[in-house]
Amino acid sequence: MVDPSSVCDASSLNPTTRVALSFEYASLRYNKHCPSGMYITPTPDSVLVWDGVLFVHKGYYAGSVLKFTITFPDKYPDMPPTVRFLTDVFHPLVETRTGLLNLMARFRPWRSTEHRVHDILHFTKALFKVAVLDRINELDVVNKEAFK
Repeated sequence: MVDPSSVCDASSLNPTTRVALSFEYASLRYNKHCPSGMYITPTPDSVLVWDGVLFVHKGYYAGSVLKFTITFPDKYPDMPPTVRFLTDVFHPLVETRTGLLNLMARFRPWRSTEHRVHDILHFTKALFKVAVLDRINELDVVNKEAFK
């Protein structure tokens, strides 16, 4: 669900952000930009909020269907978006109460000239693979119970 106070009227949206988001959403149709088993669409209420779903087919989370949102700040791409899981997920990089994914585990610091939405999507999907889970750095963990 979109927080009404965060919805930005398309006419008042930073033009750079509007162009960047339009370009990035259109680029998801290119081969390998949107990971297999993941589906993304902007919400009808705001171009700054995208709804996503990830179907996990292998590993510890096999059979999971994980809903999430990506929320972009008005200063995107200069500032990173946030990924929030709407489905409860017990994961070392997902904060239990809020569902926020610790993107800084991969995108520290955020580089607007290098990092794109498809990088975030691939990172998000990879976090549910056994090999990646086994290599998570304890300094990046936001859910200590799940890390154990």
